[in-house]
Amino acid sequence: MARHLLAESRSHRLRTTIVTLVVCGFLIALIMATLHSSAATPANGTLSEANPVLTYDAGPFTQPNQSPVGLGQLDSGPRCDNGAFPCDSYLLTVSVPAGYIAAHPNSGVKVTMSWTDTGSRQSDYDLYIFNGANPSVDGNHQADHQSTSGANPEVAVINPLLDGDNQYSIKIVPFQPTQEVLHVKIELLPGSGPAGSPLFGTADRTTPGVPRYQNFVGPSGSSAESSQGEFNIGFNPHTGRIMLMNIGPVWRLTPGDAQTPKKPDCCEGLWEDKSANSTNIGLDPILWTDQRTGRTLISNSTAGANAVYAYSDNDGDTWVEGSFSPPNGGADHETLGSGPYPKVAGLPNPLANQANQGQAVYYCSQSIVGPAACQRSDTLGDNYGPGVYAYQGNGLTDCHGLHGHVRVAPDGSVWLPVNQCGGVQGGVVSLDAGITWTQFLVPNAISQPQGADPSIGIDSDSTVYYAYVNNEPLGAGSPPEGHARVKVSHDHGATWVNDFDLGAFHGIKNAVEIEAVGGTSGRAAVGFLGTNVNGDYQANGFPGKWYVFIATT
Repeated sequence: MARHLLAESRSHRLRTTIVTLVVCGFLIALIMATLHSSAATPANGTLSEANPVLTYDAGPFTQPNQSPVGLGQLDSGPRCDNGAFPCDSYLLTVSVPAGYIAAHPNSGVKVTMSWTDTGSRQSDYDLYIFNGANPSVDGNHQADHQSTSGANPEVAVINPLLDGDNQYSIKIVPFQPTQEVLHVKIELLPGSGPAGSPLFGTADRTTPGVPRYQNFVGPSGSSAESSQGEFNIGFNPHTGRIMLMNIGPVWRLTPGDAQTPKKPDCCEGLWEDKSANSTNIGLDPILWTDQRTGRTLISNSTAGANAVYAYSDNDGDTWVEGSFSPPNGGADHETLGSGPYPKVAGLPNPLANQANQGQAVYYCSQSIVGPAACQRSDTLGDNYGPGVYAYQGNGLTDCHGLHGHVRVAPDGSVWLPVNQCGGVQGGVVSLDAGITWTQFLVPNAISQPQGADPSIGIDSDSTVYYAYVNNEPLGAGSPPEGHARVKVSHDHGATWVNDFDLGAFHGIKNAVEIEAVGGTSGRAAVGFLGTNVNGDYQANGFPGKWYVFIATT
C-alpha cells in the first residue's frame, strides 16, 4: 500500500493591475527599503542526494505585484522589475550524478511555499519556477513550473529532472501581501520506478505525523473473503468496530485495540458474521454507518428503502429489518448517507428532534433511463418519504445516468456526484434537505465513457473535495489515460479551485475506483487503484499492475 501527497497543477486566474505613480521621494525610498528587506535568505542553494532538503525565508512583503497583468495586455507570465512589480528571487542548483534519471525516471523537485497570514486571511502569494539562472520575467514568458492557486501552501513541482548540474530560478510574487514572512522548503524526491521496476507500487517512506495504514484479511473460505460484489465499509466511532459488506453478508471487524481485553493494534482483528436475513441476497449491496449515532444501515435492493433493508444500533448483534417507505423509482446504483439538517438563521429546525438526534438519512438511486431520485428519512432510517428527482437528464439537466455516493456536509448540504454531465463531470447539491436540487459542473473534469464514479469528501468546514478520474486530453493516436484528480469548492459548487493530479509523482497513467473522505478543517484523503501503464485498461490482455494509493492533504 502506498501513499503520497502529489503534484499540483496550475489554476489560472485572470488578474488586473493597478499601477500607482509615486512621486514623493520618501515613499520611493520606503519602497526600495522594503524590496531590499524581502530578499531570500539565503539567496541560493544546491540540492543533491547528499543534501536532499533546502529551506529559506523571504519577506516581509508590503508592496503588491498583481501580475500576470490582465485586461488589454494579457500577460502570459509574471512580471518582476523590482519597481511596480517586485518579486523575490532564489537561485536553485539541482545536482544529481550521471545515470540518476535512468534509475529514477519519475524523480522531481517539490517546492512548498507557506506563511502565517497576518491580514485576516486576505494574503495571497504565487510561486513561479523558471528553468535557467537568468530567465526573462517580463510578462511575456510563462514559467516552466508554477503554483498560483490562491492556497496556502502553494506547491510546485519540477519534473522531469536532468542528470548533472542544472539551475532554476524561483520567483515569489506577492500578489496580495500583508507583511508576511514566507517559508520555502525544497525537496529532492526520487519518485517511483518505470514499468517493471520493483519501486512501483511500494509505499513511500514512513514519516512521523503522517497517517499509517493496516491490512485486515477476511477469514479463508468465508463470505468475507469474496472479491465479488461492491465493497462497503462503515466505522462506528463509539465502539471502534468496522462494518463490512460486499455481496450481501455483513461482517463485523474489531481491531485489536477495540477488543476486550484490549490487544496491541498490530494484532489481527476479530472477524464475526453479523448478516441480516433479508439482505444476504440482492442486486446492489450498500452499507452506511452514521457517525453521530453509530447506527448502521444496509440495503440490497435498488427499488427504494422499503424492502431488503435493515438497520442496527449494536454493530449487527440485532437488526430491524424492512421499513414502511414508498419506492423511489430507482433501478441501479443505490446509495445511503446521513448528516445534519441544514440550519436556517434565527429559526429552530422542526425536523431535528431527540429521536433522530438531528441526523437526516438519504437514500438515492438511479433509474434505467437516466434520472435519479432521493428519499429522506426523518426517523434515522426507520422509514422514508417519497422520492424527489435529484436530476432528470433527457435535456432537462446535463447530468444523467449513474451517480456516486450521496454525502452530507456539516452545514446540511447534500451532495450527489455524477460522471456524465454533458461531457464533463459534476453532480447535484441540495441546500434544503433534499426538497430541491441544483446541478453543478466541474470545469475541465472530462468524463470517461466507462469511467469510475466520482466521489465527494467533505471536511468539518463543509469544504468539498471532488475526486474523479479525468479522461486526459492527449494527441491523436495516443493511448488513453485516466488520471486521478481532485478539485475543491468552498461555495457549494459555484467555483472550483486547487486542481491536483494525485498520481503524478508515481507515474500513474490509469486510475479507477476513486473514493474521497474529509476530516477536520483542511484535511482530506483520496484513495484509488492506479497503474503506470496507459491504454484501454478494460481490454483483454491489459498488462498493467494495479496498486492501492492514498493521497492526503
